Amino acid sequence: MLKNWEIGYLNIFNYKMCKPKHHLKLYLDFIKENHDIVSGDLCEIGTYQGSSLLATALFLKEIGSNKKIYSFDSFSGFPPVFHENDNAEKFESLFNSNKISDRHFADINKRLMWNEVLNNVKISQGRITSVSNNFENNSLEILEKKIELLNLDNIILVQGRFEDTMSDNQQYSYLTNITFMAAWLDCDIYNSYKTSLPFVWDKLIKGGYMYIDEYYSLKYPGCRIACDEFFYDKEDKPELQSEESMDFERWCVRKT
Repeated sequence: MLKNWEIGYLNIFNYKMCKPKHHLKLYLDFIKENHDIVSGDLCEIGTYQGSSLLATALFLKEIGSNKKIYSFDSFSGFPPVFHENDNAEKFESLFNSNKISDRHFADINKRLMWNEVLNNVKISQGRITSVSNNFENNSLEILEKKIELLNLDNIILVQGRFEDTMSDNQQYSYLTNITFMAAWLDCDIYNSYKTSLPFVWDKLIKGGYMYIDEYYSLKYPGCRIACDEFFYDKEDKPELQSEESMDFERWCVRKT
């Protein structure tokens, strides 16, 4: 069992220290309670440096689950061209059409203000960088070394653009018949969600659980737009799973 300093050194999310309502804790609780009831494996859409991926894989070992995690990422950072729905101005459109709350919009504007003050750059349109910038510093080689070091044989890395890996591309034919009991979506921008949502939803077992990281975001309006478009004609909708006073809202979808 890894010590806390090892978990920190390896840049693994410390799931053992999570508060009860933390989004990763709620996700792992669902897995623990259902891994021997609900069929299917797990997937993570958007892996970056593998912090949550490694935590989930270790947790599966800890609870004695034989489920695997399919990790989807290009491992090459953001695409060079962004959809117009990733422009910051789209937040105002969402607010004016009552798609986001007063609190959400106020926090978005406060973040833009802090960015402008601290960076002396007015952010109005185009992509809005996150604390991870454009995600280019996500070495696949280092992640693979960590997986090997930790003997995590329950991770399957699926490297490539989503439009390739989540299509009928013959190279990824081994993904055709897989199913998921739980999915962790953290892929930031409109086209990534637009591509991954139908792929994951189709493979998500009834009774399955999908966590959507950027549905409440101060940086990326594209996720909210893509999700609202996708779930518009579906009975199941994104639902608020937790809202701590000093944290973001956290949203998920449960497939009934």
